Amino acid sequence: MGFSALWIKPRGQYCGNHIIVAREDVAFDYHRYSRLPVLLSHMERKAKRWWRGWQTDHISLPKSVLISEAESKTYDGLWLREPQQFVARRYATREKIP
Repeated sequence: MGFSALWIKPRGQYCGNHIIVAREDVAFDYHRYSRLPVLLSHMERKAKRWWRGWQTDHISLPKSVLISEAESKTYDGLWLREPQQFVARRYATREKIP
């Protein structure tokens, strides 16, 4: 079984959105691979230092949401940028490197 996208969405007005990919008990985010329960526990401990009562919902996302701004907006509170919207990518494709 492959990895699936998972949105860690804070409840209420709290901040701390995070999207990871996970498979069984393995997770990957921008830091590295880790055990899913360890990553979730770390996120919760860290967030609760700043925001008492911080809790999250875990929402499975289809892969297509990760690359479509319009599709991501169909999820309440989610708004992802598309790959072509990132400045570094646009710069690399338009400018010659000296």
